[in-house]
Amino acid sequence: MKQMTWDEEVTLLGAGRFQEDELGQQMLVQTETVVCCIRCPVSRQEFYLAGQNDIRVSEILIIHPYEYSGENEVVFQGKRLRVVKTYEVSMEELELTCSELLGNRKECEDGAVDRTGAAGSRDP
Repeated sequence: MKQMTWDEEVTLLGAGRFQEDELGQQMLVQTETVVCCIRCPVSRQEFYLAGQNDIRVSEILIIHPYEYSGENEVVFQGKRLRVVKTYEVSMEELELTCSELLGNRKECEDGAVDRTGAAGSRDP
């Protein structure tokens, strides 16, 4: 069995808080916390079960539960992801199942939205 190492980093994006700027306007400031994580492969079963509910699981990350404060979004390897579910593996490990945010879909050259990652694919 392959040894899992904490050699990846993920940024947890907090809901944020409001802060006044120099003009007295309320500005939403989002919190960012960088933590170490383990990247796990997405199992075939997890992928297809999520797909039945129109969810595309793209990453499974394990972090320490004491570093997690219920954040709904993360940034991993330059991709902004939504936390679909969490699962406490043990007292020291919390599994985050993540999917790519819909607002981060790539546009194809012909203008069609690419939801599968395959070039030129179209939705009906």
